[in-house]
Amino acid sequence: MCKLLTQVGLVSLLILLLGWTLSAAAQVPAQAGISRDSLVRVYDTRTIYGYGDRYIMGGRQLPFRKLKTEFAAGVTSDLYRQGRQDRAVSRLLGAGAIAALVSSVVIRKDQRVGGIALLVAGIGLNLGSLRFTKKSTELVDRALWLRNKDVLLGAR
Repeated sequence: MCKLLTQVGLVSLLILLLGWTLSAAAQVPAQAGISRDSLVRVYDTRTIYGYGDRYIMGGRQLPFRKLKTEFAAGVTSDLYRQGRQDRAVSRLLGAGAIAALVSSVVIRKDQRVGGIALLVAGIGLNLGSLRFTKKSTELVDRALWLRNKDVLLGAR
């Protein structure tokens, strides 16, 4: 009986949240002075969203390097530039990690201590690479979010 009440409560809560969300979404274009059709058209053609390591705008794929032209000078451009630099550092650290790990396997046969040292260095470089990758993704996502907000709502 208690399980049934919990399920009914969850379903009721979901229906209430869905109704509230639809009501709020329907009011946004009217408040902004934009028709729903034009907002949907702008959203479909001018906003950029990430899909893994790929970026999509207007149904076509944009390579990471082409994103540079989509950001106006200012905060979004700075965020993108820093994200691009962090991505380059991440790739360098990743290449160094691979080189250190391969070297550790080769050296380990002859010099056990040297092989372990390179193994530890390779793991450290790989962890550093992951940190820079995460930071780069966060910066570019933030730049895209701000850009999309400006496209949809106008620069404020």
